[in-house]
Amino acid sequence: MPRSIWKGPYVAVSLLQDVVNLARKHPEWWSKGRFLGQKAPEVISTYSRASTILPDFLACRFGVHNGKSFINVEVQEAMVGHRLGEFAPTKVLPKHKAKESTSVVKKKINPKTGKAG
Repeated sequence: MPRSIWKGPYVAVSLLQDVVNLARKHPEWWSKGRFLGQKAPEVISTYSRASTILPDFLACRFGVHNGKSFINVEVQEAMVGHRLGEFAPTKVLPKHKAKESTSVVKKKINPKTGKAG
């Protein structure tokens, strides 16, 4: 069931503070650079996978914890409204061992006799 509209989107307070600090520390990038396609100067590490991505987070880079390590996520316009945790998978799909290839050995044909030998 989705969150009630009257409550608004959930965003961790510490995450908002980190984004505001990034904007204050790099005002040129925040006002112009992020709209021109420049990468964010810093990665904001967070454990808050449940936080909703706001339009103010565009072009910011987040390190979202997946339980073992931080996964880098760069926010794009299509991600607005989704949760940060959706873009940092927690499970690793198992990789099966490759089967040994049983290559068929072609028999060489003797050009003199015309038989395989």
